[in-house]
Amino acid sequence: MLRRRDRRLLQDSKVIPTDHVAAQHHLLVMDLKISRPRKRHPRTETQRIIWWNLKDRKEVFFASVAPSALPHPTRSVAEMWLSTSSVLRLTAENTLGKTTLGKPKVQKATWFWNEEVQAAIREKKSKYKLWWRTRQPEDRGAYLAAKREAKKAVSKAKSDRYKAVYDMLDTRESERAVYRLVRARHRSTLDMEHNKIVKGADGDVLCRSGQILERWREYYNHLCNEEFCHPPIPTVPSVEGPVLPITAVEVSAALAKMKSNKATGPDDIPVDIWKLLGDRGSMWLATLFNKIVAEGRTPDVWQTSVTVPVWKEKGDIADCTSYRPIRLLCHTMKVFERVLEARLRKIVSVSLNHCGFVKDCSTMDAIHAVRILLEKHREKNRSVHLAFLDLEKAFDRVPHELLWMSMRSHRVPEEYAIPCTSRGSSGFIPLTSAVHTVHGHDNEGNPEAASVDSTLCRRCHARVGVSR
Repeated sequence: MLRRRDRRLLQDSKVIPTDHVAAQHHLLVMDLKISRPRKRHPRTETQRIIWWNLKDRKEVFFASVAPSALPHPTRSVAEMWLSTSSVLRLTAENTLGKTTLGKPKVQKATWFWNEEVQAAIREKKSKYKLWWRTRQPEDRGAYLAAKREAKKAVSKAKSDRYKAVYDMLDTRESERAVYRLVRARHRSTLDMEHNKIVKGADGDVLCRSGQILERWREYYNHLCNEEFCHPPIPTVPSVEGPVLPITAVEVSAALAKMKSNKATGPDDIPVDIWKLLGDRGSMWLATLFNKIVAEGRTPDVWQTSVTVPVWKEKGDIADCTSYRPIRLLCHTMKVFERVLEARLRKIVSVSLNHCGFVKDCSTMDAIHAVRILLEKHREKNRSVHLAFLDLEKAFDRVPHELLWMSMRSHRVPEEYAIPCTSRGSSGFIPLTSAVHTVHGHDNEGNPEAASVDSTLCRRCHARVGVSR
């Protein structure tokens, strides 16, 4: 009944004589000892700089970045950015460290894991190894004493952290912190973190990794290159002439609007570095941005992005349309976009009807206006009719040529339009990562990913809607 190789699994067996099964057969009952197969966890294949240690080692990092690390502005844009990014990453590796390869999952350090706790845990482990080798009573006593000291250090670090959290909850920012904690607790209770199946274009379920990656490539290739049907776009004369140079004050204002502790893009340079460098970093960025405007070309790494599909928590989890693509862009490029957006807003006027896209005019204002309208009609006993229009993939399908025509029609200088254009179509999207990460060129593919492009798209939706 068993193969020779499986006989070691047999613990006991018994034949039950009965005719309930069949007249010529007897029921055989066996006890088998089958070990549970080990669950294979995905291993990390790339090393990452531990940027989350920057908040505790700001002084060390700032002292390590010498003024000579920022190259001279006489060099080209590509040389300036390549040299600077290499120096910043090398400095971060030496001061902040890198993650270890082969770990099941890249996780941030425990929130109470400080230098004191690390030293106590390290001392406890060394005492334990010494006692394990010698088995002497005095070594065991030293190990127990070190263990007690480690427990005290962990308890003290936890109490200090809890006190800091309680003090933070008493401030005006406590509401955001509470919601952040609630969302983190909710995510930890979810049954499934990753989806390993995707439906193809014909509805068939794809399970193999290669097929899934090819499906994501096909989906984003179609999404990033589809446009609304529109008549021929007229040609608008460009606005030529010099523009005012970008100043360090504009860069500092853009840096102040950027959030900290966010995922980095392909260059692995967070915006926290430029905030830490202060005026010196703002002046160097202003020089770089002016070189970009003069040359009309951005660094090559700025032309790429990392796309992470995130489930919308509604719809079929195996359908690609149920995922919202999150584009991880280079932070320095986003600072440059904010500087350009601030200048474009002074030239292009956006209607106050665009709630949610205009300062001091959120979607709550529109909801409040609708409620007042309904209340007045209900008071007068009159009927009211509402229509909600939802354009599918509206930002993705705006014609790109219409964006540049809109900029020129609003008298935007040509120097601002040249850096916004990419080097070509984003038809080819190479896949080099796991199931849930897609790498590729995405400048023209998703106008919503850029603040400058989203400002222009809002000016173009009316024209596209009429032309349809």
